[in-house]
Amino acid sequence: MLALSALRLGLWKQSIVRCTDNTGIIKAVIIGLGKNKWGTGKIGDRVRVSVRDKHDWYKGEQTPKAIIARTRKESNRKDGSYIKFDDNSVVVIAKNKAKGTKIKGPLSYEVQNNCKALARWIF
Repeated sequence: MLALSALRLGLWKQSIVRCTDNTGIIKAVIIGLGKNKWGTGKIGDRVRVSVRDKHDWYKGEQTPKAIIARTRKESNRKDGSYIKFDDNSVVVIAKNKAKGTKIKGPLSYEVQNNCKALARWIF
């Protein structure tokens, strides 16, 4: 039963995610997650990613920090509703601020708990 509940939680290590800002990263792989019981990540968690696909003009680091912005797995909100998205994506951060200047696609309300600087993109 424990294995079934662990499958429900979200992104694991080695999950391929899409970068949803304009830093120049296209695809990345999660290599480090927070310390929760099952080793999975949900919306709003800070992760370390490894860049797999990027634009030619990207000159940043190979393993930046990021925050999970969207997941395909639905997440339960406090009011009882569920939210899920079409893709798994992250926003690259540095010093608790977004590295990019634009964020593509919707951003969930749960992200602002871990990164107050991203709260200006939440409507």
